[in-house]
Amino acid sequence: MAMKGLRILLVVLCSLVFVGGAMNGQVSASSSASSSFSTAEPARVSVGTFVIEQGARLALEIVREEPCTCLCDPVWVTGLSLVDGSGETIRSEAYTPAVDTVEWLGRVAFVNDEEEPLSEGPYTVLVQTSIGEFSACVEVVESERMSQMGRFSASASVCGLELRVYRLVTEEDDGARLALRRGDRLMVALVGNATTGFQWENTLLYEYAVLRETEEAEYRAKSHPKEMVGFGGTFIFRYEAVAPGSQSFRFVYHRPWESVEPEEVVEFSVRVS
Repeated sequence: MAMKGLRILLVVLCSLVFVGGAMNGQVSASSSASSSFSTAEPARVSVGTFVIEQGARLALEIVREEPCTCLCDPVWVTGLSLVDGSGETIRSEAYTPAVDTVEWLGRVAFVNDEEEPLSEGPYTVLVQTSIGEFSACVEVVESERMSQMGRFSASASVCGLELRVYRLVTEEDDGARLALRRGDRLMVALVGNATTGFQWENTLLYEYAVLRETEEAEYRAKSHPKEMVGFGGTFIFRYEAVAPGSQSFRFVYHRPWESVEPEEVVEFSVRVS
């Protein structure tokens, strides 16, 4: 009962963050964040509000700022849940064994069991860890309403541990037209195998880009016994929407030194408001 009550409280707080404005029918998301930690109580970190289109997917990661000043021992992710506006759990995943935050990448799809988009409204993503709970307020809206939403700029951390939320793009988004707001983060995660010489690469570069790459591309191999060779993994690209406008992406999976057609191509476009 205590856990259910806490989750309902978090959902209520997420709902209060999302407020309507009367001028010109505009709606704005008032970003808010909070965090708390003491040696006697578990950590509570809340970030909001991230606005996404119906049917979209999010990626989440917990990043540690350096140099570390406290909670410097490894922190483990033990579970991930999606909760609706009434406090009911839509889906929940337990990690057994727990995953180190350094290696963890959470994914949440805002669809039901029949792969149909969830209805509009507030949701809460809960990340359970060995030091406490991180939560993110998410508002799901129709694609046409994305341009009416306010800017997401809130972040929160405890002892330098920050929950980051991204709009997730995978191979399933080939041909998609995505909507973001200035300040939103985008993660492109594409399956591949670096041990074969193949790599994913974005072949469309712009001098004045609407989305700026925030880190160098990363390759994460799947966990596997050392004796297994050639096991695949995921190529990860991180971006931030820095200006309004549109930008196209064309990711190709190829061996850069070969003058042949790429093995795979993923194309999509992003409109930033």
